[in-house]
Amino acid sequence: MTRSKTAPALIAALALAGTPALAQDGAQLLADACGSCHEATEAGLSRIAGQRKTPEGWLMTIVRMRLVHDVVVSPDDQAALVAYLSETQGLAPSEAAPWRYALEKDPAHVEVVEEPMASMCARCHTAARVGLQRRTTEEWDLHMDFHVGQFPTVEYQALGRDREWYKIAKTEMVPLLSDAYPLETEEWTAWQAAEKQAPGGDWVVLTDLPGKGRAFGRITVAGDASPFALSGTLWLEDGSEMPVAGQMNLYTGYEWRANLSIDGEAFRQVVALSEDGDTFEGRQFLRDRDSLGGTISGARDGAGPAILGTVPEALMARSGDVLIVGTGLEGIGAEGGELVVHGATPVGLATSLLTETDGAVALTAGDARSEIVVSEAFDRITVEPSFAIARVGGDSPVGPDAVPIAFKAIGWANGPDGQPGTEDDLRLGVVPTEWSVTDHNEVAAAMRDAEFAGSLGEDGIFMPAAAGPNPARPFSTNNAGDLKIVANSGGLSAEAQLIVTVQRFIDPPIR
Repeated sequence: MTRSKTAPALIAALALAGTPALAQDGAQLLADACGSCHEATEAGLSRIAGQRKTPEGWLMTIVRMRLVHDVVVSPDDQAALVAYLSETQGLAPSEAAPWRYALEKDPAHVEVVEEPMASMCARCHTAARVGLQRRTTEEWDLHMDFHVGQFPTVEYQALGRDREWYKIAKTEMVPLLSDAYPLETEEWTAWQAAEKQAPGGDWVVLTDLPGKGRAFGRITVAGDASPFALSGTLWLEDGSEMPVAGQMNLYTGYEWRANLSIDGEAFRQVVALSEDGDTFEGRQFLRDRDSLGGTISGARDGAGPAILGTVPEALMARSGDVLIVGTGLEGIGAEGGELVVHGATPVGLATSLLTETDGAVALTAGDARSEIVVSEAFDRITVEPSFAIARVGGDSPVGPDAVPIAFKAIGWANGPDGQPGTEDDLRLGVVPTEWSVTDHNEVAAAMRDAEFAGSLGEDGIFMPAAAGPNPARPFSTNNAGDLKIVANSGGLSAEAQLIVTVQRFIDPPIR
């Protein structure tokens, strides 16, 4: 292991960039890069052999070695190590599935964490950061010591100094984590043995673009190994066409990570392929503002029937034109309505739908099923997300940028029982909205939060104000605030809460 006298600035390394073809065997590269500090054992290199992680998890470990221990690893070797470790000591799809919101940086997800995990672990980072790794009992035990050594104030912070943190960590948390997240699992053994399909070929995709709405298109994946080349086209509901180009790395046989340009804007995709390799789901977001993005789903063209969704998402009349986005849709039918197919498109079928009643119309093509909701009016609206956090910033060349949040107003019909908020309610998708922002409570009003914390655009995107003390505010406080986001549509209104808080100065790949 080679060391330098000063730890270099490696902020750029926190993005999983292009992974070149391995310059040498992965095991040999690992031994060369890490073997002078990690002892060789029958299982592999000490410490390393007792862990499994996602690509982001291994990247965080390698970057920490560089920053804290002055390890010198070239960018190409770092990328190759992440690829090798993810392949040989990664997580199975089912193991990562409950925690994908952290990998996808979903800004609206609110964790609900039970004790003792809540106070012992999740007070400093997400519970997902724990769930996205697997260790031996010995490694979980050493991980407790690592926390005390690397973060000595952990015992003196709130929820630490009121208890015997170290004793609880060693005697309660180690058995708990060893049982919940062991190194050896049936899921990982099965996934290692499973035949995995290469991602190359044509994909039909459906997504949401910040400030633009629903988008659909085709993406071609070319190449025999990472980095794969991406190219294609997306369309908006108004017919606008946007070129797509970029690169994608595939880790552990299913973890799709892409950097791409969509109509000149830089985006990132964090996506999981299905175990059969024929579909994918994940999140796509702006590279420089990961809070702005949306879900993305895809289906491999020619792999059989798949329905990703419809454009529009719902019909506000009992007849209308519908684009069914998917592949293998020959023989598609509708249960509860009459479907007339006008012709194939690059992303599915152009159709017209006619139904005599409001409700959900099931769409079926082979084993693929989806639905489109029909309603002549909506009875109420909600705001998504109902609770969110934004962050001030963007006023300094060295400080973190502001973290904006995008809101959407969703229309709902009350369904057959006529009651709002019950299981038979019909979601009608995004509705045109007039937005406004006000103080959330009396304390916020006294601090004039709505005046100083930021602004809400016509597109529903809230942009926080600059960071730092503001002499115009009471007590010269910064531009944080507790806000009420108000949507008005068709004479109906709905609210959401937005907390505008301080900057995030440390932003690892898994928060």
